[in-house]
Amino acid sequence: METILTADAGAARRSRTPVIDLLNRAGFSSAVKLFVAFLLIAGTIGGVSSLASAASSSCDGSLGERAVCFAAERVGDRYVWGGHKPSGFDCSGLTYWAYRKAGFSWSRTTAQGQYDYGKDRHLTVSTKELRPGDLIFFNWDGGEIDHVGIYAGNNKMIHASSGAGMVKKVALNNYYRAYMKSRAVRPSLARANSPTGRDKNEDNRHRPEPTTSPSDSQSTDQPVLVVIGDSTAVGLR
Repeated sequence: METILTADAGAARRSRTPVIDLLNRAGFSSAVKLFVAFLLIAGTIGGVSSLASAASSSCDGSLGERAVCFAAERVGDRYVWGGHKPSGFDCSGLTYWAYRKAGFSWSRTTAQGQYDYGKDRHLTVSTKELRPGDLIFFNWDGGEIDHVGIYAGNNKMIHASSGAGMVKKVALNNYYRAYMKSRAVRPSLARANSPTGRDKNEDNRHRPEPTTSPSDSQSTDQPVLVVIGDSTAVGLR
């Protein structure tokens, strides 16, 4: 018995001894006692595994740092137009989900809506003063904001890329900065006016991005014009 079930044997032995003694006094067979002992050890191992799993997914720090941490855990997840959960994200769905996981409740979920949310509530900062967790926005054609990512520090951002078909962590190179808005949204500034970080007009409905996802065969993060009828949409590569 001891040579087969060795994981955390000390703790398991201490927890099962009173139970086994009780089974001995009651006259249960060796098979029953073996089965009960196995369940006790399995429970001990399962508890340790659960604690380890919780620790590995723990995201601590400020609101922005927690949001970055949650977004980073989704790197590699697939891109889904209109998606806002781990089964698939679009760009604003990822930032919406990451901040919700971090404990921030808000009302807008498109890229343009998230920018307007921050602008209307005086939560914007210069992109020259970026901090981890700031939401950065991109405008490819001069119209409505097309894309949003979350600044991860060290001149990098995490975003759901329609071109790559997944959530990625990329460097903010000159190309991205050429299309980046000069103002970012810092949701943590809302705590100054609302200790709970909640919007009194909260509306959790998710609205998908008003862009068309380009072909998966294109592998670089570049803006691609997609013509559909008389309209033109822009997708991030």
